[in-house]
Amino acid sequence: MHQLVTSVDQLHDVVHYFEDRDSFAFDVETVGTHRSVPAVNEITWLTVATDGACSVIPMGHPNGNLLKKATRRKNKATGTWDHFPAEFDAPPKQLRPSQVFSVLKPLFFSDRLKVAHNAPFDLLSVAKYFPGRSFPPPPYGDTIVAAWLLDENRLLGLKSLDRHRYGLDYDHDDTGKAVEKHPFGQVHEYAWMDGQTTWLQWRHMRPQITTEGLEDMWALEMDVLHCLLHMGAGGVPIDIEALKALRARLRSEMEHAEAEVYRAAGRVFNIGSVPQKQKILYEEQGLKPRKRTKKGAPSTDADALAPYAGRNRFVDSLLNYQDVSKIHSTYVEGYLGNDDKPTQIFNGRIYPILVQYGTVTGRFSCRAPNVQNWPRAESEWGKAIRDLVDPIPGFKLLVADYAQIEQRILAHFAGKGALWQGFWDGVDAHTATAAAVFGVAPEDVTKQMRQVAKAIAFAINYGAGAQKVADMSHTTLHRAKQILAEHERQFAEVYAYKRKLLRTVRSRRPVPYLRTLLGRKRRLPDLLSHDHGLRAKAERQVVNSHIQGSNADMTKRALVRLHQNLLPDMQILLTVHDEIAAMCPADMAEEGAKVLHWAMAGEAMQLLSVPVTTDVKICDRWSEAK
Repeated sequence: MHQLVTSVDQLHDVVHYFEDRDSFAFDVETVGTHRSVPAVNEITWLTVATDGACSVIPMGHPNGNLLKKATRRKNKATGTWDHFPAEFDAPPKQLRPSQVFSVLKPLFFSDRLKVAHNAPFDLLSVAKYFPGRSFPPPPYGDTIVAAWLLDENRLLGLKSLDRHRYGLDYDHDDTGKAVEKHPFGQVHEYAWMDGQTTWLQWRHMRPQITTEGLEDMWALEMDVLHCLLHMGAGGVPIDIEALKALRARLRSEMEHAEAEVYRAAGRVFNIGSVPQKQKILYEEQGLKPRKRTKKGAPSTDADALAPYAGRNRFVDSLLNYQDVSKIHSTYVEGYLGNDDKPTQIFNGRIYPILVQYGTVTGRFSCRAPNVQNWPRAESEWGKAIRDLVDPIPGFKLLVADYAQIEQRILAHFAGKGALWQGFWDGVDAHTATAAAVFGVAPEDVTKQMRQVAKAIAFAINYGAGAQKVADMSHTTLHRAKQILAEHERQFAEVYAYKRKLLRTVRSRRPVPYLRTLLGRKRRLPDLLSHDHGLRAKAERQVVNSHIQGSNADMTKRALVRLHQNLLPDMQILLTVHDEIAAMCPADMAEEGAKVLHWAMAGEAMQLLSVPVTTDVKICDRWSEAK
């Protein structure tokens, strides 16, 4: 079979060979300012591989052989460096994308298994080359998801996997990051290696999914992949005028916030200088450092300052300035773009990349842009950012989230007790906790008591200690220890669950692991470490992984159920933590809300021994959902 395909006849030979196989791997190389955005990037190389064949198809690579390397020479007259680009001869004749995808259409739009390393990117990148068609249909395989399910702690890049399994160490020039800068032959070799090893990795890893007892999780993640294609193809409509208005508002807010910082400090200083902020905070203000940088200096980030919030005017003003500055740079300039960064809005939409393998617990991560780090939905800026999501005319937003889902999962695993009973009695979990710890009736729980309960929940779920509870509750360390002791007395089943889970996980060999609600594996090898610090960190991760991983299971299953039951023209827009947002034709909004509710909390989603609840809002702006 042809290794390099540069004619239509050769391409037909490839199709005829691959049509006799039930699966194939493929890989694309993209170019352009937005090469990482499938909706607008340009494919210049495509590789397809299966048993006995790996064919590389160039489509417009600009360079031939390298004639002269890029150089630079110092200009004696100006003292600056003059740069001279590399020189190449003419590239060989190549096929046009329209020719390639027309011939390959029967492969991509067949029931053959289509495998890629980070399949959503490759599938959405090729989708736009098939006029009138959406992305290729399932079944799918994804070697990066397979690698992650089999060992979530390792590096997941294809080259890392190849180095580990085959001892291959290729592409020292990072060819794939900018293929247009390299010679034709070098890119050909690189593309062939990526395509061939993707196929080989697939053939190696897929049977391991079965051996590890992960078939159900694999099926769920491939259904999630299909859902992500739907979301990625549609994008998220953004109100650009509202975004520009928010930019003006934030710029004004930043000026006021900066002035308040100087007033609180008693002098003007370089607000961007970390050493100057350290001097004011820890020398002039006399604060005790709660966190240090890797170099040992006292930190000035939000986590380090949070314990002093509400207690120190300078800290409050500085935190406010940093919040406003981050909102402006990340969500306004980041989306609109400026001289230093390209826009992330295309045709009035953003195309965030939800990464299903992005965390060790199973939860999504996100990039370009990252919607997972939006401020809290109930905060002023959280509402402002969410309100930028603008349903197209004739459509409504449907927004829902799980009510206190991590606490419900904790109650499920801990079993019958005060927390478990509280959910069955319909009492808010934090209110129930505060009532028990402080010995008052639920209706007498104050805002401060509830804040303490939230701090306790954080400590349980994330393995935090008494100092963190003290900081979050704005109380003393001594009082925090008393509160935690009372909590353990009132909620003994929670602590019994934690101890039993740790014993069970630690006893498993050769690598300690736990399984989440739906059977996802979380491996914690450092539980057996001789390093006390690593071992303690792993111990803190046990409960967090059990609860967050189970939360991820439920959210992903809900997305799949919603995707598989969408009404005509209904589109899933985003999932942000425990929230899911969809867009639905206005005349079907009530019915769409029922579908969303069923997907998240219908009978088949009552997976816990306490009720799972969600409240779906129909709105024009996201802030109306709170």
